[in-house]
Amino acid sequence: MTCEAMTLAESVWGWEQELSWRMAAAAPEDTVQGSFVNGTLAAVRKLGDAETVRCCLEASGEKKFIDFFSYPLRGFLRLLECAARRLGARWGGGEVVLRELGLHAHTDFLVSPVGKTAVLMSYGSPRKLVDTAPDIYRHSMSFGEQEVVWTGPSSGRFRLRGDFLPSVCHEGVLEALIRVAGGRGVRVERAWAHGLEGEYRFSWE
Repeated sequence: MTCEAMTLAESVWGWEQELSWRMAAAAPEDTVQGSFVNGTLAAVRKLGDAETVRCCLEASGEKKFIDFFSYPLRGFLRLLECAARRLGARWGGGEVVLRELGLHAHTDFLVSPVGKTAVLMSYGSPRKLVDTAPDIYRHSMSFGEQEVVWTGPSSGRFRLRGDFLPSVCHEGVLEALIRVAGGRGVRVERAWAHGLEGEYRFSWE
């Protein structure tokens, strides 16, 4: 499938078909770190319950995730799909759930030892913490390239290439980074998406 077809499909299919496409496009060597998956599972528990966590683990093909091990991306995407399906009715749809999972997964990461160090080094500056976003992504997953481009003192664009996560998840991730550093009135929205590339506008007051 071409990138052009993916761009059209996203607008017509919605989150379910986008996830299916990304699962098919992911390679066996594409992985996510266990700490990121565990942060996501913690978020699933907050939004749902232990039974939803059990179902998501079953969908992933893993019995548990160890923080510093790497796991196949496809299993993680199946986990996200399960969570979005089971929690969508309660939270206003699958897209809302995926955004919340992105928000909470990285909120949990930021209270880990590595995350606390990143927050400490930002000295309470959302801008400094957002500048570390590419490093945080590289710590969490084996794929993709990220770039932060500033358009003002408290606004910018986050660009991704070779990325397999659902696009709406990144909105939650960026919001979490800005909020944890003290940003208020945070706004994050996708500017465009084209296959495995995309750009997100963000700002805060």
